[in-house]
Parts: sequence; C-alpha cells; structure tokens
Amino acid sequence: MIGSMHSPRLVLASASPRRHELLAALDATFSVLATDAETTELATPSAIQAALPSVALPLGQHPTLLAWRKASTVAALAPDAVVLGADTIVVLEGAVLNKPTDAADARAMLGSLAGRTHRVYTGLCVILPATDGAATGRTLLDLATAEVTLHAVDAAEIAAYVATGEPLDKAGAYGVQGLGGRLVQAVRGSYTAVVGLPLVLVHGLLTAAGIRGLADPTTTYQRWLQSQGKEPLPWPPTLP
Repeated sequence: MIGSMHSPRLVLASASPRRHELLAALDATFSVLATDAETTELATPSAIQAALPSVALPLGQHPTLLAWRKASTVAALAPDAVVLGADTIVVLEGAVLNKPTDAADARAMLGSLAGRTHRVYTGLCVILPATDGAATGRTLLDLATAEVTLHAVDAAEIAAYVATGEPLDKAGAYGVQGLGGRLVQAVRGSYTAVVGLPLVLVHGLLTAAGIRGLADPTTTYQRWLQSQGKEPLPWPPTLP
C-alpha cells in the first residue's frame, strides 16, 4: 500500500531498452508491460487534458498525452501497480520528427538537423494503484524539455552513421547515448530526457507514488554515463 513501509509494485509501460536501462540504474525494481496504445485514439478525459503541461504542439502529438495513453492502458491490466509511461518526440521548427521509415528518410532527417538546434520532449505519466473500485488510481503528469544542437556534419558523415543501422529505430534518427552522440554538439536541459527517461522527474514522480529505495538521480546519471564510457558534455554542463 502507498504510505506503508513497502513499495507498491512498479510496472514500466515501455518496450524501450534505453528506458529499461535508466530505470534500473535508479535501483528501481519493476516489470515491463508494453502495448501499442500510443497509436490508439483513446478518448482523453477532460481532467487529463486540463492537467497536460503546456507545449506548442497539437493535442494528438503531446508527448505527455501519449505517455498517458501507454500508462492508462497498462494500468487497466495491472490495477494493483504503479505504472510509469513515457514518450519522447523530436521537434524541429514545430515539425515532429518520428522514427525514420527507411535509411533515406533517416539521412534526410539528419540533414535537416545538422548544424541546427532542435527540441526534445519526453512526456511522463505515473498512475497509482486503483482504490475503492475505481478503474485506475490517481494520475501524475510531467514533461521534460531539452534543446539539442548537432554539429554541422556533412552528407558523408550522415551516410556513414545511417549505415550503422542505429538511427532507424530512433525518433529524429539519432541516439544521443550511442554512436549518434558523436553528432551532438550541446544539450541544454536534461540529457536523460533526450535518451528517453528524465531521471530527476521520474525520481520525483515515483517517490510521490510511494516507490521506495530509489537512488539519487544525479549520482545515477553520473554512474550511468561511466557505464556507457561517456563523459558529460563540457558546455553547457549537461544535467541528469
């Protein structure tokens, strides 16, 4: 129970290995139950719509709404658990860059991002266990924003990166935590939001939901970077 000495069961509503890795790095004990709910047009309760963090995007592309769709679908399947959902999008001048459809699309995306600054949003939703016969419990929502600047890489560098295959399952066609990190000049805001799970916000939401024993998010970030063989970007100083 929330408020007891024991943590409630935690379920991550995502198949992303990067989110699994970051949540595990927080010393969270969790299971995974992923669906394709973000692609389903679920009716949005007025209370959820009113609570969504402000962002200049159409409602259907709001990353926190997409995170809520994932979490609410899983919460209906696991009503006794705290459920965490997350969704990350890349936005360049108001246009959402999803996962590329093929290598040519990935090259085009990276060409549009090269030498420019774009925004990455990760929406979060945590749903507490259902009580008193309700379908789901209390819902907590949040949104992390980061600005990312890529180096002015040329077509040959882009083609070489796309040939590794890494960009093909990444929003915006790059993975900051992988080989794509070489393309990144600066991150302003949460580095782990760009990876897909902003550690500071996740720590706060899960603590509010009664999850105990989580590691400090800043220490976790530093330890995770070391495990990846990476150093924090020197300027501006990257945040967890």
